[in-house]
Amino acid sequence: MRRKIIGIFVVGILLLTGFASVPSQAGPALQPLTSPDPQIIDMIQQVNESLLYYYNTHLTAFGPRYTGTENCTKASQYIYDEFQAMGLSVKFHNWTFDKFTDRNVVATLPGTDTSSNAIFIICAHYDTVEISPGAIDDGSGVSAVLATAKILSQHSFNYTIRFIAFSGEEVGLYGSYLYARDVSRRGDNIVGVINLDEIGYSNTMEGGRTFCFLCPSRSKWIGDFALTVSTLYIKQTNMTVELYQNLILSDHQSFVEYGFDAIFGQQYDSDEYYYEHISHSRNDTSDRINWTYITNVTKLVLAVVSELASTPLELQVIITTPYQGYSYFFNHPLLPLDFWKSSFSSLRGTTFIVGRTELNVDVIPYDDVETVLFCIDGNINGGVWEVAQPHYNWSIHTMFNTPLVGKHTVEVYVYTTSGKVAFDEINTIIYTI
Repeated sequence: MRRKIIGIFVVGILLLTGFASVPSQAGPALQPLTSPDPQIIDMIQQVNESLLYYYNTHLTAFGPRYTGTENCTKASQYIYDEFQAMGLSVKFHNWTFDKFTDRNVVATLPGTDTSSNAIFIICAHYDTVEISPGAIDDGSGVSAVLATAKILSQHSFNYTIRFIAFSGEEVGLYGSYLYARDVSRRGDNIVGVINLDEIGYSNTMEGGRTFCFLCPSRSKWIGDFALTVSTLYIKQTNMTVELYQNLILSDHQSFVEYGFDAIFGQQYDSDEYYYEHISHSRNDTSDRINWTYITNVTKLVLAVVSELASTPLELQVIITTPYQGYSYFFNHPLLPLDFWKSSFSSLRGTTFIVGRTELNVDVIPYDDVETVLFCIDGNINGGVWEVAQPHYNWSIHTMFNTPLVGKHTVEVYVYTTSGKVAFDEINTIIYTI
């Protein structure tokens, strides 16, 4: 009891002085990696240039795959058939938005842990601009996804893995936007997403052994995890990892906007020559790919996905309501906000709130929970101490009940007695009255 009173007093002082803030975003808590897994080493060794060349040349044989065209439809059927031949469960995710109608291809490898609904995603986009065969952008990413799926489909993992090929990327991230929206509303527990976009070009020695992950702040834990994996499997992949700030121009951003953690994997040598002479042009052909580089990148990505899907999730926190991308009047959801055409608006997935609304949170597992902190823009505004339970709720407000007006990020941090930390957040435009 004395410890509880002291803890509440200390945090209370911090709250009252207005200086309380929380550490950098944590994501979920995973069991630390300490050594390479022999089974994953065996899987890495199955990645080869011939397999990637096969997928890339078959995909580019359809020619330019502009969203909504016959070539794009044929390419999606090809990807579907390849996934199906691997024995995976495959579905088309059909979508219509703006003036486009098309479909994503989603293949699933179910996890063996029946007590968990956790999902990891590896994805790329198969559409192109109107004139390009898109061998690198993004046939390279799709080839890596297919090769990874083919190898992993012969193995079992704790958690479910989805392999996704999106259309609509080049016209505004439409395919991934609508998929992320739909799985958010369905309540899928997507823990992490690795999006591969332009991963086949390299023309320098340094670039040939370096792969980049561009990480939104909330998703940096995936980049840190990939960095650890690259160190453990450096002998098998010959690749190092560099982490950079986020770039919103690819499909990972759709997941981030709907409250999921996602990062963007891209080649290191995205230089002036590449963008002036290859990217988005008729010159983006399979002979421009550095096959040694894309092979090593695929080995690295396969290792990261395999470790993510195998490593025990020790703590996870999920904001269940308010729903992402909805309008609210107090606690009442009114309308879904599905009309944001621009991927640059930063409004897709944003929740609009009028009045004080309740934040509801799930914690998995919850038996070790010591502290739950509710924050607005990184500052603590409420909390629960020494109450371990699976669900928590908090009325979104400032400590002194001053009005909230404008764009705010609402965050929740969960701390356990054993020192683990997990985090989730929701982006809002809010007006309290």
